[in-house]
Amino acid sequence: MRVAVAVSLLLLLGGRAEADKQIRLRLGTLAIDGSRYMTDILALGREIAARTDGAVHLDWVTGGRLGDETAMAELVQRGKLDGGGFSEVGLAALAPEMAVWRYPGLFQDYGEVDRATAALDATVRGWFDRRDVVFAMWADLGFAHVFARRPFATLREALVRATPWLSRPLDGKLTAEIAGGTAQAWAMPPLYMLAIGATQGHAKQMTALRYRYVVGGLVFARAAWARLTAEQQAAVAAVCRAWQPRLRDGWRRETERGLGTLARAGVATHVSPPAELAAFVEASARSRATHAASLGLDKATEAIASAARAP
Repeated sequence: MRVAVAVSLLLLLGGRAEADKQIRLRLGTLAIDGSRYMTDILALGREIAARTDGAVHLDWVTGGRLGDETAMAELVQRGKLDGGGFSEVGLAALAPEMAVWRYPGLFQDYGEVDRATAALDATVRGWFDRRDVVFAMWADLGFAHVFARRPFATLREALVRATPWLSRPLDGKLTAEIAGGTAQAWAMPPLYMLAIGATQGHAKQMTALRYRYVVGGLVFARAAWARLTAEQQAAVAAVCRAWQPRLRDGWRRETERGLGTLARAGVATHVSPPAELAAFVEASARSRATHAASLGLDKATEAIASAARAP
């Protein structure tokens, strides 16, 4: 009997030691040290550590030191990276269905974005679950505007000029072409534009039109998530739920300040008349319906659009 009790006690103590063991999750991001994104991400990590009594720590590899988002997504899939903070590029590399969020004209304001992401939240988490990835929270990377190296008179002119670059992912290749002068017009969120040096004269004009929304999110590899106890998983999920609206609000306000910085840097804004906007909305709706149907993603796209327009 005493032997059985001793064994049981050892097992219990071993389980407690395992639960109390510090878990460090290695995550990748393109965000650079000192940026608003990184400041908030680190604060989120400190909250997670506090809520788990110091047991769970997020160790960030910043500035794309692990490669671009596609490369980091591959590391997650191969079990070489525990997760990351990704934009649409990395998210779509992990769950190809996430490409539906990239369609131009899908959203006109952040209220529509919030309604759609809330309505599709369970669906999106299911897309990642099937790939052994945990989708922990949405991130707000903002609306992409169309920027041009030379002034343009109409929205159509800007879009025609940007055609070779509009469908390009927001990665190092695109930013290199912008910085090197190859790209003549492109779609990019204001904060991205500032990060690559908008004040250096890369762009002379931009659209007031919010061309498309750039989705982002925090994800963990399923194997890494499984290293956490159920209580720790619940704590991390609770912190992410609490911080999601806080981060979105802060980054949206940062975007508005970024627009002011661009204006002061001499980037003029083209404001489209109502007829021009109506033509864009109609053409983008037709285009995305055709493209989504060809990929078998028409139902998901329709659900997003319907949720966005819901009263």
